[in-house]
Amino acid sequence: MNDFKDCVRKINNEVLKSNNSNKISIAKVLKPQGLKGELKCSALIENVDLFSRIKKIYCENKEYKVISGIYRLGFVYICLENINNIEMAERFRNKIFYIDKNDFGVLEKDSYFIDDLINLKLFDEKNQYIGDILDVENYGATDILIVKEKDSCFSVPFLNKIFPKIDIQNGSGCVIRQEYESNKVRP
Repeated sequence: MNDFKDCVRKINNEVLKSNNSNKISIAKVLKPQGLKGELKCSALIENVDLFSRIKKIYCENKEYKVISGIYRLGFVYICLENINNIEMAERFRNKIFYIDKNDFGVLEKDSYFIDDLINLKLFDEKNQYIGDILDVENYGATDILIVKEKDSCFSVPFLNKIFPKIDIQNGSGCVIRQEYESNKVRP
């Protein structure tokens, strides 16, 4: 039997969910880049073009004006107003940057914010309760949902053939039970 604490993300150990549901995480600061306060970040979103358009970000509930943001060679490089040396930039190491959901724009069909999927209740096609989504991970091929069922946790690929309907407004999702059962594995 898996303990609840064993069901949470084991690789990154940071929670990418904002305490404020109007904000979403977009980047994790890896380290200062150079001597003038630029920050080298890992993108937490697929739409990396967003980094060249954002005007403000949040870190630890404080707002910062973005001077520049660019995606190159697999990383995001961000310059913030009044952060102009390596010592000031060092304070951001391993921190998460957030933006307002409204600044993100409209999502494509069948695209969801990870924050909106977490804690979603899952039901099968006969409306029988299956479990709750605890986390979303991605190892390259597809998003993986971590689902808590009773006292166990399972990883399940987030595919339309398994999850044909997600209703964010009502906090629930429909699962094709046979597909779900044949694709779930213990993390």
